[in-house]
Amino acid sequence: MDDWDTLRVRLEAACETPEDETAIKHAVDAAELVASASGEPPDELPDAAREWVTTHGVPPEDLVELAMRSMKLVANANEWWRERINDLRYRLGDVAAP
Repeated sequence: MDDWDTLRVRLEAACETPEDETAIKHAVDAAELVASASGEPPDELPDAAREWVTTHGVPPEDLVELAMRSMKLVANANEWWRERINDLRYRLGDVAAP
């Protein structure tokens, strides 16, 4: 799959164009990997993602913050995505909470 830098690029793209469906899909996938690697996986984590998380360990703190920021921008710009990513946003928030 990808490395942290690739995830960062995908999350930054969603920050720049939070209405772009392709950017959103890539960013949501990246944010899911960040949340999962931080110990907050979704109920259903695909095997490939589980393996990626195991291989890469805990993400850098700034990447968690970027994932949170990008998902907030996407949610604010797109009502349909807002409902879909609420759980992800909460999980990312749990990771960032002290």
